[in-house]
Amino acid sequence: MRRMSQADEDVHPDSPGKAIVRIERAPGADDWADLRPVVYWARRRIVLLSAIVMAAAQIAWRAQFLSRMFFFREDFLNLDLAKAAPLTWSYLTYIGTGHLMIGERAIIWIVARAGLYNWTLAAGISLAFLAATDLAAFRLLSTLFGERPAILLPFAVYLLTPLTIADLGWWTAALESVPLQLAIFLALNAHVHYIRNHGAWHLASAIAWVAFGLLFFEKALALPLLLFGVTSAYLAEGGSWLSSARRVFVRFWPAWGLYATLVGIYTVLLVVALRTSSTTLQAPKAMADIVTFAWNLVVKTLLPGAIGGPWQWIPLPGGWYALTAIPSGLVWLPAVTAIAVVAASLVLRWTAWRAWAILLMWVTVADILPVVISRLSWYPILLALDSRYVADAVPILTICVGLAFFPLSAPSVGDAAQAASDAVEQRPAGRHVLSAMGEQRWRAAATALFVVFVAGSIGSSQAYANVTTGGQAAAFVGNATLAIKLAPRGTPVVDSGLPPDVTFFGGNASASGVVGAIAPGRLRWIGQPRGTFDRLWIFGTDGRLHLAQMYGMGSPVRQAGHNCWFARSGQVAVPFFAATPEGTRLLRFGYLWTSTSPVVVNVRYGSSVKTVEIEPGLHGAYLPEFGTATSVVISGFGATRLCVGDAEAGILVPSAAGPTIPAIGPVRSSAGTALSWLLDPGKNRQQVPGCNLTQPRQAQHRAAPPRIVPWARVDHLDIAARSQHPQSWPDVNGIESGADAVLG
Repeated sequence: MRRMSQADEDVHPDSPGKAIVRIERAPGADDWADLRPVVYWARRRIVLLSAIVMAAAQIAWRAQFLSRMFFFREDFLNLDLAKAAPLTWSYLTYIGTGHLMIGERAIIWIVARAGLYNWTLAAGISLAFLAATDLAAFRLLSTLFGERPAILLPFAVYLLTPLTIADLGWWTAALESVPLQLAIFLALNAHVHYIRNHGAWHLASAIAWVAFGLLFFEKALALPLLLFGVTSAYLAEGGSWLSSARRVFVRFWPAWGLYATLVGIYTVLLVVALRTSSTTLQAPKAMADIVTFAWNLVVKTLLPGAIGGPWQWIPLPGGWYALTAIPSGLVWLPAVTAIAVVAASLVLRWTAWRAWAILLMWVTVADILPVVISRLSWYPILLALDSRYVADAVPILTICVGLAFFPLSAPSVGDAAQAASDAVEQRPAGRHVLSAMGEQRWRAAATALFVVFVAGSIGSSQAYANVTTGGQAAAFVGNATLAIKLAPRGTPVVDSGLPPDVTFFGGNASASGVVGAIAPGRLRWIGQPRGTFDRLWIFGTDGRLHLAQMYGMGSPVRQAGHNCWFARSGQVAVPFFAATPEGTRLLRFGYLWTSTSPVVVNVRYGSSVKTVEIEPGLHGAYLPEFGTATSVVISGFGATRLCVGDAEAGILVPSAAGPTIPAIGPVRSSAGTALSWLLDPGKNRQQVPGCNLTQPRQAQHRAAPPRIVPWARVDHLDIAARSQHPQSWPDVNGIESGADAVLG
């Protein structure tokens, strides 16, 4: 311890300390730093916050799924129609091959003008509807049962069930179903408030949401039945369901009258709009078809989806959609599980049977009946495996699960109905039975079932995502858009068919419908070539412009030094290697006309005689022809020398060799085998003449067979020298498989 000297005391005198002064602050100045109200609110609304987190996770998951999808089939038809039509009442009420979907057509019209094939915008609209529907589902569950943790179970059922994923991936179907689901939740929510509070505003809101549902889907016609069923079964006091229904009908007759009026107005509108439908209502051919469809829809689609199935799917060709395919060994599991759940609910709450009856009513009226009266003549078993037919039943399932297991948030109503029903049926209260059988066992069983449902739902949804993709349609549209930009204005393009992912029966079953809508007037579309064309282009299944080549039967290859079929007795006769196919649609012949002016010649193909104008120089002429022939005879050209180098009859297909727009490099696959090339490019590479490839030609790369007629070499006078371009054998098969369907 240091000792201080007198000198130290003189050098370091003591200094007085500073007094501590309390700083006065204005009242409430520090409230911003007090987090206790926020924490208190969060604790009170923990159920709401949990629901928001669950919904956000679902939206993120579905967004990832939609990022792999694209427009297909009916989507293109509706977008092309919207691009061409003004926003009129006739357009909004047009049915065509679909449904009366006024609201959906308005949205499609806006999207078609904001960005015709803008999938990001379209998917964003679907996700916005889905997010709103999630919040509406939670709001209804809170209204019915109170904001308590238990409602997160039926909420999870709605969020996770795989029954809605196929519906969401098809944009046209999503714009029908998801707004309908939103209308179901919010219409019932407003109706419950009306029954409890007798507020005219709530009734007006309920009617508005029913009308909103009708704007998107005819299935909303069943909504008033749902509202009446829930009201009479659970919002009326005491007695049997039938007596409650009578009292509810009399007490709230203004509401039922307004609902009926709305349904009547819409029915008249639907009947008038059906005049624009390209399909007609038709009765099923046999009662067996109805039974087959209804049974399989419930047993193999609805029930498996309700417990997290179907666990595996059957993708349709192209992978743009998939049907349910529950394993044969597990068909019994959904039915047994459903029976067990219904039995457990009846033990807990005897009035639970009413909830299951409401669900059955909705499935029958909204999901089975419309199919029975409209399209059951087309493979009932396949229709039954389409989960989008029961996607709208998921909100009803969510509501009915809650009604079956939970008491309502209005004790005087829910408990009175439960007690009265128990008294009438002389059954013990559910709580006593629950205690007797062991509450812990019930909770354990329910937890195990919920865990199985969650795991199965995640697995089934991911399985669907694994077998479906919109990649081919997206690639087609992307390449076609670029091709239109790169091709010179007025490029002649044959109006051909489209890939299965894109084509749809109706006005856009050809390239001019889908691709032509991207930039109207940019390309010169040729429906059936007639006349002289030096370079015809055609869209391949990859969306690129390929040189068009004839597929069918051609003339024999001339020997060296004999390049032309010359005139004899004033006509040129060109034989075919063999009789041309029955499915022939087009005739082409290559010629050299040495005159300085064009001339119209006669062309006889079989028994058909037509005229075509030929032009000076080296060209190719086309004529529409049908049926089979063994030769083509050209006459009427006078004394001027006409050299015909070759002739082909058949159909036009994309060339497996030659340039493309946009270019894909020297090593490529034909359009017909784009997917197989991506999966295994080593087996599908081909050697393009004039290009040196790093990979040598493989064993399976053989010359095209005699039936394949390559594009004539029109870059020099030796028009008869038609070398067979080496092609990948899968490429040849790819072209043959598509063309043979036409040629037979």
